[in-house]
Amino acid sequence: MKRVFGWVCGVVLALVTAFWCVTATADLALSAGVYGTSGAYKVESCYDTNNSRKNSTYDCYGDFTPDGSTADDAVYVHLEDTGHDYPDGTEFDAQQGIEPETIQRVGFWGFVGELWQVAVCVAVLAGLGYQAIKPRRESPHSREPSRRQKVADRVGYAIMVAIPVGILSLIAMVAEPIP
Repeated sequence: MKRVFGWVCGVVLALVTAFWCVTATADLALSAGVYGTSGAYKVESCYDTNNSRKNSTYDCYGDFTPDGSTADDAVYVHLEDTGHDYPDGTEFDAQQGIEPETIQRVGFWGFVGELWQVAVCVAVLAGLGYQAIKPRRESPHSREPSRRQKVADRVGYAIMVAIPVGILSLIAMVAEPIP
């Protein structure tokens, strides 16, 4: 019963993480400029939406102007949970996704700001994969690891790469200078 419960919890965690990974990867691709419309976002105002003042969550309002367009072509966009309280009038390079309200900051800081989420997803999914693949016990008489153990070890390497990438990008995101 305990093993079945563990597998069910693992599958649920894998599905939630996979969904988060897909959306985070799409945001990462947008901030890397892989798709979408390039332009600039000018912050009109930002507000702290968390009343507790402990863990601030900022929503910003402003205009997105596609490259090569005039101020008349600007689109008013509400950004939710930006992570920063941008000063009024701040302007930064941005990429607009397929939906008009999907805006991501581009460049190094925009990329780093999304990278940590993908790294955390990869680490969690690789950890779940490692737990599912690794053999329960290795034969004490065998000197050579089993094929399953070799595959599990390779999945473990993904964890060893994803965790530092996630931590470093999260630190870089927190240390990001506000334009």
